Amino acid sequence: MSAVDPSRPDIVAFMAKDIFNFSGDNAALADEKLALAIQGKKSATTSWPIPDPMHWGVGDLSIILDGNGAPGAVMRTTSFVRCLFRDVAEDFALAEAEGDYNEYREGHIWFYNAEEQKKPEAQRQLFGDDSMVLCERFEVIYPPKPAEVRKEAA
Repeated sequence: MSAVDPSRPDIVAFMAKDIFNFSGDNAALADEKLALAIQGKKSATTSWPIPDPMHWGVGDLSIILDGNGAPGAVMRTTSFVRCLFRDVAEDFALAEAEGDYNEYREGHIWFYNAEEQKKPEAQRQLFGDDSMVLCERFEVIYPPKPAEVRKEAA
Protein backbone atom coordinates (compact mmCIF):
# COMPACT_ATOMS: atom_id res chain seq x y z
CA MET A 1 0.00 0.00 0.00
CA SER A 2 1.22 3.47 -0.83
CA ALA A 3 2.19 5.90 1.91
CA VAL A 4 0.81 8.76 -0.19
CA ASP A 5 -2.40 10.29 1.14
CA PRO A 6 -4.96 10.04 -1.72
CA SER A 7 -6.89 12.98 -0.28
CA ARG A 8 -3.99 15.41 -0.85
CA PRO A 9 -5.39 18.44 -2.72
CA ASP A 10 -3.02 18.02 -5.68
CA ILE A 11 -4.02 14.36 -6.10
CA VAL A 12 -7.73 15.14 -5.82
CA ALA A 13 -7.39 17.95 -8.39
CA PHE A 14 -5.50 15.66 -10.78
CA MET A 15 -8.00 12.82 -10.47
CA ALA A 16 -10.97 15.17 -10.95
CA LYS A 17 -9.66 16.30 -14.35
CA ASP A 18 -11.88 13.99 -16.38
CA ILE A 19 -14.35 11.65 -14.74
CA PHE A 20 -17.38 10.35 -16.63
CA ASN A 21 -19.54 7.38 -17.53
CA PHE A 22 -20.60 6.33 -20.99
CA SER A 23 -24.36 6.82 -20.76
CA GLY A 24 -25.65 9.72 -18.73
CA ASP A 25 -28.00 8.55 -15.97
CA ASN A 26 -28.68 5.02 -17.29
CA ALA A 27 -26.81 2.87 -14.72
CA ALA A 28 -27.28 -0.46 -16.50
CA LEU A 29 -26.01 0.95 -19.79
CA ALA A 30 -23.03 2.59 -18.06
CA ASP A 31 -22.09 -0.78 -16.53
CA GLU A 32 -22.48 -2.55 -19.88
CA LYS A 33 -20.30 -0.06 -21.75
CA LEU A 34 -17.69 -0.04 -18.98
CA ALA A 35 -17.45 -3.84 -19.20
CA LEU A 36 -17.01 -3.63 -22.99
CA ALA A 37 -14.20 -1.08 -22.54
CA ILE A 38 -12.42 -3.23 -19.94
CA GLN A 39 -12.67 -6.25 -22.26
CA GLY A 40 -11.14 -4.18 -25.08
CA LYS A 41 -14.28 -4.42 -27.22
CA LYS A 42 -15.11 -0.70 -26.84
CA SER A 43 -12.22 1.60 -27.74
CA ALA A 44 -14.01 4.75 -28.89
CA THR A 45 -16.59 7.24 -27.71
CA THR A 46 -18.43 10.18 -29.27
CA SER A 47 -18.93 13.46 -27.41
CA TRP A 48 -21.52 16.15 -28.11
CA PRO A 49 -21.54 19.01 -27.59
CA ILE A 50 -17.77 19.37 -27.73
CA PRO A 51 -16.51 21.06 -24.55
CA ASP A 52 -15.02 24.50 -25.10
CA PRO A 53 -12.38 24.79 -23.91
CA MET A 54 -11.28 21.16 -24.09
CA HIS A 55 -10.10 20.03 -20.67
CA TRP A 56 -8.27 16.89 -21.83
CA GLY A 57 -6.05 15.88 -24.72
CA VAL A 58 -4.26 13.00 -26.39
CA GLY A 59 -2.28 11.07 -23.79
CA ASP A 60 -4.41 12.26 -20.87
CA LEU A 61 -5.96 9.82 -18.43
CA SER A 62 -9.66 9.71 -17.53
CA ILE A 63 -11.62 7.73 -14.97
CA ILE A 64 -14.63 5.81 -16.25
CA LEU A 65 -17.36 5.43 -13.63
CA ASP A 66 -19.71 2.50 -13.35
CA GLY A 67 -23.48 2.89 -13.16
CA ASN A 68 -23.32 3.62 -9.43
CA GLY A 69 -20.76 6.40 -9.86
CA ALA A 70 -17.84 4.34 -8.55
CA PRO A 71 -14.49 4.31 -10.40
CA GLY A 72 -14.41 1.35 -12.77
CA ALA A 73 -11.43 1.89 -15.07
CA VAL A 74 -8.70 4.26 -16.15
CA MET A 75 -8.37 5.08 -19.84
CA ARG A 76 -5.82 6.95 -21.92
CA THR A 77 -6.98 9.06 -24.87
CA THR A 78 -5.11 8.03 -28.02
CA SER A 79 -6.70 10.32 -30.65
CA PHE A 80 -9.39 12.87 -31.43
CA VAL A 81 -11.22 13.72 -34.64
CA ARG A 82 -13.74 16.56 -34.89
CA CYS A 83 -16.29 16.09 -37.65
CA LEU A 84 -19.93 16.45 -38.53
CA PHE A 85 -21.97 13.52 -37.27
CA ARG A 86 -22.78 12.51 -40.86
CA ASP A 87 -19.02 12.14 -41.51
CA VAL A 88 -18.19 9.77 -38.63
CA ALA A 89 -16.13 6.94 -40.14
CA GLU A 90 -17.64 3.45 -40.05
CA ASP A 91 -14.54 1.93 -38.39
CA PHE A 92 -14.88 4.50 -35.59
CA ALA A 93 -18.58 3.73 -35.15
CA LEU A 94 -17.81 0.01 -34.91
CA ALA A 95 -15.09 0.69 -32.30
CA GLU A 96 -17.84 2.09 -30.06
CA ALA A 97 -19.18 -1.48 -29.76
CA GLU A 98 -22.81 -0.41 -30.12
CA GLY A 99 -23.80 -2.59 -33.04
CA ASP A 100 -23.42 -1.92 -36.73
CA TYR A 101 -22.99 1.53 -38.29
CA ASN A 102 -26.73 2.20 -38.53
CA GLU A 103 -27.29 1.15 -34.91
CA TYR A 104 -24.47 3.51 -33.84
CA ARG A 105 -26.09 6.38 -35.74
CA GLU A 106 -29.65 5.70 -34.56
CA GLY A 107 -28.53 5.16 -30.97
CA HIS A 108 -26.58 8.42 -30.80
CA ILE A 109 -29.35 10.46 -32.39
CA TRP A 110 -31.85 9.01 -29.92
CA PHE A 111 -29.52 9.40 -26.89
CA TYR A 112 -28.42 12.98 -27.50
CA ASN A 113 -31.92 14.19 -28.34
CA ALA A 114 -33.28 12.44 -25.22
CA GLU A 115 -30.61 14.21 -23.13
CA GLU A 116 -31.65 17.54 -24.65
CA GLN A 117 -35.27 16.94 -23.57
CA LYS A 118 -34.08 17.09 -19.95
CA LYS A 119 -33.01 20.73 -20.41
CA PRO A 120 -35.25 23.78 -20.27
CA GLU A 121 -36.85 24.28 -23.68
CA ALA A 122 -34.95 27.51 -24.41
CA GLN A 123 -31.60 25.69 -23.98
CA ARG A 124 -32.34 22.63 -26.13
CA GLN A 125 -30.44 21.86 -29.32
CA LEU A 126 -31.38 19.33 -31.96
CA PHE A 127 -28.77 16.63 -32.56
CA GLY A 128 -28.42 15.29 -36.09
CA ASP A 129 -26.21 14.97 -39.16
CA ASP A 130 -25.06 18.61 -39.01
CA SER A 131 -23.93 18.40 -35.36
CA MET A 132 -20.18 18.73 -34.76
CA VAL A 133 -18.97 15.77 -32.68
CA LEU A 134 -15.71 14.73 -31.06
CA CYS A 135 -14.65 11.19 -31.94
CA GLU A 136 -12.27 9.97 -29.25
CA ARG A 137 -10.28 6.76 -29.35
CA PHE A 138 -8.88 5.38 -26.12
CA GLU A 139 -7.26 2.41 -24.45
CA VAL A 140 -8.11 1.10 -21.00
CA ILE A 141 -4.91 0.92 -18.97
CA TYR A 142 -6.47 -0.27 -15.72
CA PRO A 143 -7.71 -2.81 -14.94
CA PRO A 144 -5.79 -4.98 -17.38
CA LYS A 145 -7.83 -6.96 -19.89
CA PRO A 146 -8.53 -10.57 -18.82
CA ALA A 147 -6.08 -11.93 -21.45
CA GLU A 148 -3.32 -9.66 -20.12
CA VAL A 149 -3.91 -10.91 -16.58
CA ARG A 150 -3.63 -14.54 -17.75
CA LYS A 151 -0.43 -13.75 -19.69
CA GLU A 152 1.17 -12.06 -16.63
CA ALA A 153 0.28 -15.02 -14.39
CA ALA A 154 1.93 -17.55 -16.73
